[in-house]
Amino acid sequence: MPKSFGRNERVASAILREAADVLHHSVKDPRVKSATVTEVSVNSDLRDARIFVSFLTNDEQAVKEAMEGLNKAKGFIRSELASRLKLRYMPEIHFIFDSLLSESMKLDALIAKGLGPKE
Repeated sequence: MPKSFGRNERVASAILREAADVLHHSVKDPRVKSATVTEVSVNSDLRDARIFVSFLTNDEQAVKEAMEGLNKAKGFIRSELASRLKLRYMPEIHFIFDSLLSESMKLDALIAKGLGPKE
């Protein structure tokens, strides 16, 4: 593997850790408080970071509003990350909804009702 692979993983891990902290302690928007950072992916030149987030709700409207809140706070979050991470260049951040938790909550609800998938 090339040397950059290890650096990408370290940068992604640091962004994940710090982004979770920023979301829970620094962002004032109440729509964003329920966000959980599930994964961070950084491209090979460290210019873009995809931050995957999930929410503890099945309500599509609440998720839409939370994503709007994240995108509105993107500049603040990026500047907070830049000051904490001390990177030469802070990647541009992109929030992506991670639907895995939401989908598993829906499936759990169906199973609890006895309407699970038929075999």
